[in-house]
Amino acid sequence: MTESTLFIGKTFLAALLALFISFRLQLAAPSTAMVTVFIIAQPQSGLIIAKGFYRILGTSVGSLMSVLLIALCAQSPALFLFCLSLWVGLCVAGAAWFRDFQAYAFMLAGYTACLIGFPAIQHPDATFSLAINRVSEIYVGILCTAIIGDVLWPQRLTPLLVQRVRQQYHDLLSFLQKAVATPLDHSIQDDDAIAFVVRILELEPLRAAAIFEDPQSRLRSDRLRLFSADFMRLTSTLHALQQMGRRLRAQGQLTVLAALRPIIDSLAGEMSLQGHIPQCAAEASPLLRQLTSLRPWLAQRLSDAGQRYVLNTAELQDFQDASALLTRLVDELFTLTATYASLLDRRHRPTRPAPRLNLFTARGDALIAGLRAVLAMLALNAFWISTAWPQGGGAATIACVACALFATAPQPQRAVLQMGLGFALGLIAATLLNLVVLPLLSGFAGLALGLLPFICGGLWLASRPTSAGLGIAFCMMLSNALPLQNFMHYDGVLLLNNGLSQLLGLSVAGIAFSLLQRSQVAQQRRYYHRHLTQQLADVCAGRRRHLPHRFDGRIRDLMRLILQRSPALVPELMPRALAVLEFGDALIDMRLQAGDVATRAALRPSLALLAAALRRPSWQRREQAIASLTELLQRLDSAAPAEHPALLAALRRALRILTDTPWLAAPDIPATDAPGVLYAT
Repeated sequence: MTESTLFIGKTFLAALLALFISFRLQLAAPSTAMVTVFIIAQPQSGLIIAKGFYRILGTSVGSLMSVLLIALCAQSPALFLFCLSLWVGLCVAGAAWFRDFQAYAFMLAGYTACLIGFPAIQHPDATFSLAINRVSEIYVGILCTAIIGDVLWPQRLTPLLVQRVRQQYHDLLSFLQKAVATPLDHSIQDDDAIAFVVRILELEPLRAAAIFEDPQSRLRSDRLRLFSADFMRLTSTLHALQQMGRRLRAQGQLTVLAALRPIIDSLAGEMSLQGHIPQCAAEASPLLRQLTSLRPWLAQRLSDAGQRYVLNTAELQDFQDASALLTRLVDELFTLTATYASLLDRRHRPTRPAPRLNLFTARGDALIAGLRAVLAMLALNAFWISTAWPQGGGAATIACVACALFATAPQPQRAVLQMGLGFALGLIAATLLNLVVLPLLSGFAGLALGLLPFICGGLWLASRPTSAGLGIAFCMMLSNALPLQNFMHYDGVLLLNNGLSQLLGLSVAGIAFSLLQRSQVAQQRRYYHRHLTQQLADVCAGRRRHLPHRFDGRIRDLMRLILQRSPALVPELMPRALAVLEFGDALIDMRLQAGDVATRAALRPSLALLAAALRRPSWQRREQAIASLTELLQRLDSAAPAEHPALLAALRRALRILTDTPWLAAPDIPATDAPGVLYAT
């Protein structure tokens, strides 16, 4: 039995079970329970439980808000609709601000208030009954889906998470060996770096969902977060080391390269167990012991090489900077391997705090998403009041769903169009069922038989990645349009009105996306450049606690958004993002190496000037920041260079990158046209 067939069969069975229980309990809208099944259906049980949990949370909050608004505004429907529109806008803004399941909870809190509030404003005395019925129908759908998914041929999420973690570690070590052993081609190097940037972010939603299905995943949750954080730190250091190698080759620093080459060649062989890369956490312990002895070995080899070769001042500085990065690379590989090996122990507790993955968020995007939802709701509510169309509330509800669901979609207009096509097909199927098929059948068995080909066809579409949105929309419309009650009522006019109201709401949402959407290439370029440099400014002025993990997570998330939303800008923006990643790594190293209070105080004015140049780019501010950092480097180097070797290395690296990336001060300069620089290309 294929995974797709199993998903279709289990989801259809869960939908029938939810429908049957709703009929037996005489709930007001059994179709709501069935729609809930289609919405939260997932192949793995952990994803079902996680999505169901956040749906319960969002539904409960939305129900309470609808009751509160009715209690406050029952005497004034216009005021109620205005306040409800503001609540929906707030929830949609929350859905755009947060990610994954948290965003889903915000979306549910918004449109649940609509589903209860629109009927309740016409019958305020029935508000509590409407809320209880709605919550009960949702709970029935969630419980049926979770039980069927966990009892019948369960597919666990934990094995997939274990496989992904093992693959990430194996691929990283393979790439690490190649990267330090041979100078790779520039394009291959960047493609691999981008792949690592994107793939590590995929672990977080799997980890967040796996804790719902497996106690062992809950015990290892903090260590998995540490694994992701250590992975990102190591890849940042590796990228910085590769960029330094490119600069040394381009500048013809042959003596420095000759001093480093034997060490690097030997180091590549020491990053595995006689050519074997650990395939699981159990095999990582021997490598961990090997890496423990590697750290003093590297320090001795670097010291010997520094004494063997005659280096002038500039070459010595380059050698020291490369040595610092190599040492950091080995230290971070040791830390990552120790975290990976600790996953084997069920009772192990991390010795370090596990930072949460900090993803990129933009207040402007959330505000635009909320404003878009408010305008769409106000327009449809005004249309509803002026025309007194009984199904006007349904149109506003679907507009709320679409505005929240596609607030962060890469191509929202295309997603709305696909959803509209699914609704249209679902309306046609519902009309055929309502007027031709179901009147010929009787009993629950007959209902199930009539629904079988239509629902299974929609679920087949939903099981395919290219048509998932189409299939879910088809099943939603089919379930909502059918009069699924204990006493069936076949009304073609009502069915058509319900279908048209949902298509109207979706159309208004599509128009809102067209009017309030960053669509021009120039706008997107400025947007991403501004936020990339903003992350650097935050590194200069932000809190030191978890600073590396905060920066790494946001930059990688920004790079993922560029890949998803702006493929035409990838050749231009990805080199800039990689340069920002390297520059931020150097700035973080500067701040972390400034250990004593006096050094941090000396560093603060230069960082403030740099932050100002990054927030408001101009040539003058850039030159001021470079002059300040240069003066600080000279002062520290002349005072006591032996006391701050790592700080001086990080400061020199930051100055080189800032000097070689003029587009940081002028956003309109293409990265490929920046004169002279390896860091920008």
